[in-house]
Amino acid sequence: MCELLQIIRIAGFALCVVAGLTAVLSANSYCKKNGINMNTFEGMFEMYRRVFRFENRRLSILMLSTTYGGAVLMVGVAAITFWGQAQGCDFHINRLAR
Repeated sequence: MCELLQIIRIAGFALCVVAGLTAVLSANSYCKKNGINMNTFEGMFEMYRRVFRFENRRLSILMLSTTYGGAVLMVGVAAITFWGQAQGCDFHINRLAR
């Protein structure tokens, strides 16, 4: 059981990393096409204004699902970790502490 939980934890984390990277690269591409400087506060606010107004439906769905879905997935990974540790699984969080 512990091995399965470890695989689920790693897969959840990897899914969040891939989704986050996809969202950042897509947002960067969208901002470059529309002349928005993503490296400033004004540029980020402009991009998120467009995301929340659904001006580009695909980008909006990607950004919102990555933001909120990633948070939910990380809470799930933390819950699985704590539950597994309560069941007796030993997840080596810090590899140097072995």
